[in-house]
Amino acid sequence: MAASKQKRTGKKKSRLPVVVIIVAVIAVIGGIGVFAVGGDVVGRLIGNEPAAQYVNPLTGQVSDKEFPARPLVVSIDNVGDAVPQSWLSKTDLVYEFPVEGQQTRLQAVYYGQFPEEFGPIRSTRPYFVDLTREYKAVFLAHGWSPQAREYLLSDVVPYINAMNSDCQFYRVDDKTAPHNSYIKWEEVKNKIDQSGWWSEKQEIRPFAFLSGGQQNEGEAAAEISFTYSAISYSFRYDSETNKYTRFLSGSEHIDKETGEPLTAYNILVQKVTSSVLDDKGRLQIDMCAGGDAVLFTNGTAVKGTWSREDLDSRTVFIDTEGNEFRLTPGNSWVEIVDQNCSMEYK
Repeated sequence: MAASKQKRTGKKKSRLPVVVIIVAVIAVIGGIGVFAVGGDVVGRLIGNEPAAQYVNPLTGQVSDKEFPARPLVVSIDNVGDAVPQSWLSKTDLVYEFPVEGQQTRLQAVYYGQFPEEFGPIRSTRPYFVDLTREYKAVFLAHGWSPQAREYLLSDVVPYINAMNSDCQFYRVDDKTAPHNSYIKWEEVKNKIDQSGWWSEKQEIRPFAFLSGGQQNEGEAAAEISFTYSAISYSFRYDSETNKYTRFLSGSEHIDKETGEPLTAYNILVQKVTSSVLDDKGRLQIDMCAGGDAVLFTNGTAVKGTWSREDLDSRTVFIDTEGNEFRLTPGNSWVEIVDQNCSMEYK
């Protein structure tokens, strides 16, 4: 009996360190937040105030403030004295699309921060609405083509449009109509709150980003040039800042409010095919067709392709090895380039 008792006692003693370890592990897990992209806790320590950090899925940058339920996409004029525009320097992404007349129009995506006002705001096209669906965003514009009007009225995205909204748009004096429409962020935010568009968090697929000194392999590319018949623009890489500066017709493209040139850490080129839709020369673009793509980051060009499963899915960019493009954390410009645009880089 004594021997049996000693054996049982010995087994209980051998389990004690295991129990202590398990309790300690549980305590540590309870004190550390779990990382998740798009608004969850990165980490916090036991006994300290929670140090919540949130990762922006569009830029890969970390913030101590939670991101809203949806981004905001704003249709921005890019013609005549619309340039320079206000607060493009605060965007997470800027998409540049071809439109009728061999011109381009910008779609500014705001998520990490929102400026005090937006403008100059211009009308929309159906493929701008397609972009808004991709990011599950709220869409802001002033005017619409007949096709875009029908599309928006089908309620595919939450939107504010000066043509049928009670929001107060206004025109600034230092630009001429129709290139001078503006709206205050406070006005937009009140409409979003009243409509409940930020009441439910949307899952936004993040881009892939470089980390820990990673570098992409590709060709050296310090300057990228784009030319339509009516407009030319380019980006030049600065190795000291690791950013690309944007130029319009050879001059720096500046932010009207800061006076500083517009810059980006990444330039994504998404090649598409357009067709003329109506007698006004408006275009039609299939934003799910797929095609060639190029990523410019850290002074390097990485070739690949883009694809999109459907209009409510995110576009995915992959390289020739089948790996998703890895962007430098920070803001990006996405150039939607059709067959009427020539692109060169060197």
